[in-house]
Amino acid sequence: MDVLLLRTMVCVADHGSFSAAAEVMNCVQSNITTRIRRLESHFGQALFERGRGGARLTAFGQSAYERAVTLLAQFEAVERDLLDAAGGAAPLRLGAMETTAAARLPAVLKALKARCPKAPISLQTGPTARLLGLLWERKVDAAFVAGPVDADRFTSVPAFRERLVVVSSAPGRLEGPLFAFTQGCSYRATAETWLRQAGRSDTEVVEMGSFDGILGCVEAGMGFAVAPERAVCQHRTGTSLQIEVLPDPFAEIETCLAMRLDYQPVTAAKVLLEILAEAPG
Repeated sequence: MDVLLLRTMVCVADHGSFSAAAEVMNCVQSNITTRIRRLESHFGQALFERGRGGARLTAFGQSAYERAVTLLAQFEAVERDLLDAAGGAAPLRLGAMETTAAARLPAVLKALKARCPKAPISLQTGPTARLLGLLWERKVDAAFVAGPVDADRFTSVPAFRERLVVVSSAPGRLEGPLFAFTQGCSYRATAETWLRQAGRSDTEVVEMGSFDGILGCVEAGMGFAVAPERAVCQHRTGTSLQIEVLPDPFAEIETCLAMRLDYQPVTAAKVLLEILAEAPG
């Protein structure tokens, strides 16, 4: 069987439609249709039911999907191992919180690329909960998240220790809503716990999609935020942002590098662990 055809079926199932799969796989929708028809012809069974709501797997399609996911994981593992054996060229797919990516990773990734020039390195950002989901689904190999993590599913090593601060437009000005990332963000969870203990559980939370957007709203005097001090200081030059360290026990939070327990680190992952060990905190 053609691996591309299996990947196409899985992509359609994961994204719910032929058009969405075409966008993800960077091709025209007719290509997706042709590949699915080839698979259906090969099996003599329909894989999808198509309607206004998109594409839904048939009973046979669900069975084929589950086996395809297993086969593709095995294929990718073999390909990764061979690439690694051929000079450390296996890819490393990383995930990271947005503030970690901005404030901590540039120097780390530069050092990693210098030591592993053949290895393709990719990076996705998101809140801790989403990153752990991607890690469990094998869509990333390792992720920088706010610990701790589930020890029954993941292994982790300390990466950075962050000091959380309250960010406002004027000293002591904690008026208006809390600007934060979506649910699943560890910093948001810490901020909400702090506010509850301070008797401010009724504080409105306004969700934003980027750290720049959060700090922009705070600087405009629209509210306040809670974030790692290092990340704020990198954005603070030339602004009127004010910071104040959160009270204990909320001030310190550890960022760790998490991996699945069954993940076999490639050369780039091993080198990344070495770099983190050489420059703790």
